[in-house]
Amino acid sequence: MYDAIVVGAGPGGSTAAAMMAREGLRVLLIDKAVFPRDKVCGDAISKKAVLMLERLGIAERVQASQSLGSYGITLSGTKGDTLAMTYYHELDRPIAPSFTSARTVFDNIVFEAAVGAGAEVWQNAAVEGLLREGDRVTGVRVKREGGNMVEVSAPLVIGADGAYSVVAKELGITQLDEDHYCAGVRAYYEGVTGFHEHNHIEVHFLDEVLPGYFWIFPMANGRANVGIGMLSSVIKKKNVRLKALLQYCVEHPRIRDRFSHARIVGGTKGWGLPLGSKPRAMAGSGWMLVGDAASLIDPFAGEGIGNAMLSGAEAARWAAQARNAGNYSAAFLNGYERDVMAQIRSELRLSYTMQKLGRWTWLLNAVIRKASRSAELTTVITRMIDDESERRKLVSPLFYLRLLAA
Repeated sequence: MYDAIVVGAGPGGSTAAAMMAREGLRVLLIDKAVFPRDKVCGDAISKKAVLMLERLGIAERVQASQSLGSYGITLSGTKGDTLAMTYYHELDRPIAPSFTSARTVFDNIVFEAAVGAGAEVWQNAAVEGLLREGDRVTGVRVKREGGNMVEVSAPLVIGADGAYSVVAKELGITQLDEDHYCAGVRAYYEGVTGFHEHNHIEVHFLDEVLPGYFWIFPMANGRANVGIGMLSSVIKKKNVRLKALLQYCVEHPRIRDRFSHARIVGGTKGWGLPLGSKPRAMAGSGWMLVGDAASLIDPFAGEGIGNAMLSGAEAARWAAQARNAGNYSAAFLNGYERDVMAQIRSELRLSYTMQKLGRWTWLLNAVIRKASRSAELTTVITRMIDDESERRKLVSPLFYLRLLAA
């Protein structure tokens, strides 16, 4: 009998398992893969995720691994204007404000934090269903290595099994809403040139990719993560073939010189991203969902690791409270959803608004063009992107009126 079962050992699940184990809970962490394992992703580790790494005490380990500290972002508009924004006030930090890190490296470090904290781990084990008593979840059915099916009981099951969550599906929670779901493809390249000296992540808006974007993220060891993301509803409407579109972007006249001596490493892989622009249930009788399983991905940036780790930490806190209170009811565990959303609801709404604003190509181009010609305006927009309280100005009509009139 465990205090909690965590399904999925990615950053959200491993964060939850590590923090619960540190609180003295008996935790079983289950994953269908064997670590280290890959996870298709843009590989960008946000400032929010770095703060969570610091809480876990493993930020220095990530920085010392095959990761690359990033200190800014570069945007380019459809007309070719480029806006480079460096977080100069963060350059002297002992830990970089953000990273790029291959998920084979990053996820394994967080996973090992859970193991080191004392969580019991089953790898190469696939959860195939939930155990129930009435409407209460009481455990999971697991196919272990060798094909043996076992049933494991616990008063709490935490679904952290990603965009294609078995736990969410078993609970009847639909994640695939094409208006609130993004599809992405990425490939690794060696030999891409032209990166900013402070390792900016790059987002390029090309007419053929709108309302999505094309990215180039510098990685350690001379590699780059290169990909595109687009709303599923747009892909379906326009009959887009993402892999072909990615190749078109790499060969685009504005981009191709940087890839003239580059070569692809491995294949092009795709994945789905359930966006946080549509609220979904996150807790109920005997269960909680974290990260992508709870559809907490940023609707504008497409980043999900930070919210996965934040929700994993909150799930651990509520698991400890539920054990101490002996209460795993929906009414009690709904406090978890309330506390998570109190921290990220406004951010998700803001990002959803920015996603919709991004469809106004003329406005996007005007902002990038004006800011690229003004150091003062570049500083203002950099501060807005770096600080959530300032970021709200990016959806203010008054800000754009002032900018266009400048």
